[in-house]
Amino acid sequence: MYEIIQIWKKIRLHLLLLTLALALGIVGYHLIYPDHSFTHLLYMTVITLSTVGYTDLFGMENNPAALGFSMILILVGLSVVLYSASTITAYFIEGKIDKLFLLRKTFRRINKMENHFIICGAGQTGIHVIREMHTLGIPFVVIDNHDELIEHVRTEFKDALAIKGDATNDEILQKSNIDHAQGLVVALSNDKDNLFLTLTARIKNPKLKIVSRSIDLGMREKLITAGADYVVSPNYIGGMRMASEILRPNVVSFLDVMLRGADKTIRIHEFIIPENSPQVGKTLSEVNLYTNCHVNLLASKTSSTKSFQYNPGPDMILEKNHILLFIGTNKNTEAMKKLFS
Repeated sequence: MYEIIQIWKKIRLHLLLLTLALALGIVGYHLIYPDHSFTHLLYMTVITLSTVGYTDLFGMENNPAALGFSMILILVGLSVVLYSASTITAYFIEGKIDKLFLLRKTFRRINKMENHFIICGAGQTGIHVIREMHTLGIPFVVIDNHDELIEHVRTEFKDALAIKGDATNDEILQKSNIDHAQGLVVALSNDKDNLFLTLTARIKNPKLKIVSRSIDLGMREKLITAGADYVVSPNYIGGMRMASEILRPNVVSFLDVMLRGADKTIRIHEFIIPENSPQVGKTLSEVNLYTNCHVNLLASKTSSTKSFQYNPGPDMILEKNHILLFIGTNKNTEAMKKLFS
């Protein structure tokens, strides 16, 4: 139905012009030849507009009014027919119909997704989020209101699911399957739009994990109040990075190598121990993460503590919903899931 509506919006004006041209011819011929049937009137109008000129049912050579009206109909109506017909034909020939079918296929795939991420905004900030998720093989949907950015996403990232539209619109959010999404990245170019989108998304899915971009640091509290779990300021992060470059260059170099190394899935990962895990209650040495998963923990945090414990010792007792941070790959994460399931 969505594709049909989009096609109708594109060609409705031209169909209306064609209908008006037909109506003009039928009404005009009816006034001149009131005794003829509707079929004859329509037939004469069609062959006149198309300049085919098969059979003259009315004998117009003896009627100056009919000849004059026919000439006017040809001049006015034919220009309308040529314009509308060429535009409708070009619409299909230029591949726009293919884009609509692509959109239909995209929506079908999105409707089947669960625990995916929605990235709103594919600009200077959002594109880096998209690259990271694509590198790690994480399912995501992109929403942006600019054709060139959507085409860029589809070109750079094969099979990427991208929707053109206003992310603050309820209908567009619903099409991204927000009810079954795991997280939302709010990276629009305007703080007010980010605030409104955050509030809307939180209302639609109270369980959604939301991280929002903030250009103005003063918007942080408002975004948190609106429902954002995390707020990131690119300007602040950029300043901290510049300070780290000059104060801790080796640390920055290490992180860059990790992000751009041969194995592009090496990251600082997090893992949350499930509540029903058989490893709950055991010590870190008993679980032996390095032997089973080739993992050394950087830090951990329980649900009852506010701060992380760095370099946890072997006697640390694992609890349900325990957060474990480590450097590794997707394979290490899968091994962790298998061990703790």
